[in-house]
Amino acid sequence: MDTEKLRRQLIDRITENYSEYRANLLLKDRQELIDGAGRIADTALVFQHMADRSYKDGELEYLLKFQNPLEVVTEHWADYELMPDVLDALIADATDRQDDLTLFPLAADAPAQKPDSLRKFLNVDLETVLPQIMKQKTAFYQTDLNYALDAMREGAASGDPAKQNFVLIFRQSGVECLNERDMFIGGTRSFNTLQFYHTQTREPVLAYSVELTGSDKGGLRGNLYQQDNHRLAEYAGRTASPYTDVTVTFAGGKEVRLPEKEFHYEKAADLKYLHGSIKEVRNEAEDETVVQGAVKREHDRRREMPRGYFAVHLQALDEQRIQAEADRLSAALTDLKQPNSPDKEQFMAEISVYFLPLASQHDMNRLYEKVQKQVGQPVYFSPPDNTGKRYIVMRREERAQEQPERKPSIKAQLSAKPVPGDNPAAKTKDREVR
Repeated sequence: MDTEKLRRQLIDRITENYSEYRANLLLKDRQELIDGAGRIADTALVFQHMADRSYKDGELEYLLKFQNPLEVVTEHWADYELMPDVLDALIADATDRQDDLTLFPLAADAPAQKPDSLRKFLNVDLETVLPQIMKQKTAFYQTDLNYALDAMREGAASGDPAKQNFVLIFRQSGVECLNERDMFIGGTRSFNTLQFYHTQTREPVLAYSVELTGSDKGGLRGNLYQQDNHRLAEYAGRTASPYTDVTVTFAGGKEVRLPEKEFHYEKAADLKYLHGSIKEVRNEAEDETVVQGAVKREHDRRREMPRGYFAVHLQALDEQRIQAEADRLSAALTDLKQPNSPDKEQFMAEISVYFLPLASQHDMNRLYEKVQKQVGQPVYFSPPDNTGKRYIVMRREERAQEQPERKPSIKAQLSAKPVPGDNPAAKTKDREVR
């Protein structure tokens, strides 16, 4: 038995337990943290002691049975007002009795974790890769990306970390560029935009965190992180500090801070008249430490993401775009019960106006092959009509034959009403009881 290997497994597990515990603390409000200060201190003490102590083989095997051995030992520690050196006796006693096996989740019962498909792409040329992502999603208002790149260039030149982290949301019509820090201040434009794509629309979007690493003659460089916009919005919603004030900095260096509700177009004009041109407007939170804690936790999480290859990612986006449209068109054709063309001779499904501007001839060929395979019948592309719309078409005579009518079940036959003209079966005489 390799004791050191088991000990390393235990240390890794309690380290993960403790990291998750600390991450959850960031989601609590200040009053909860104050009320739970004792438990927080106990957990820290138990973690440090478990990480430093030596173990017997039986203790290691027992503690590794649990998903969260740190919680198991901390629960026992919370029951007593003991000195740290008594923890050794407590662990040995819990191992001997093994009562906790029915009280805490076991490692063997943990659900299998799906590998996270999100990847990070390090030190990429942002001015090259971001337009390539946009061409997989954004059919209209593609110039929005230019404004986002301008904001990034300003951030790279500023040297301020708060201006060098962004979240980009690629949608069908446009690109949103959010300031990461403001995303954790409830009520700012960045926060509200992120929440909108989480709760107010069903449009699927592509979201990425961008971390600038510098700029050179070749352009902007940075790290790119795939994001699940719904998970990110939920995290921001739980951790954000309220939006309270605005700090306005003028070209001459003067700063004015005022409540955010008082900062509007007319007020900005008055401030310009009094102090000169506005150089910067910074949104302020009720508690900046909450904001920075949320940002740090997000950075810690994404640093653990597996590294990916951008070319592979781009190929996956291309395949997903075409497959999604093929699925939609196949379902639309299959759901039609009657021909819907003007002459009532063909079944038609309109190709998405968001797909066509992004599609090459090769993409159209792949789309055709996928739809024909999925519906199992010959299909055709119509030429563009006078509005530029295109359809995928299935002729009436080539529509799959309806499934042959199945014979009714015995139950259905018995419950069916007699057809007029049918002679009901003659009743038999009472059977003789033998």
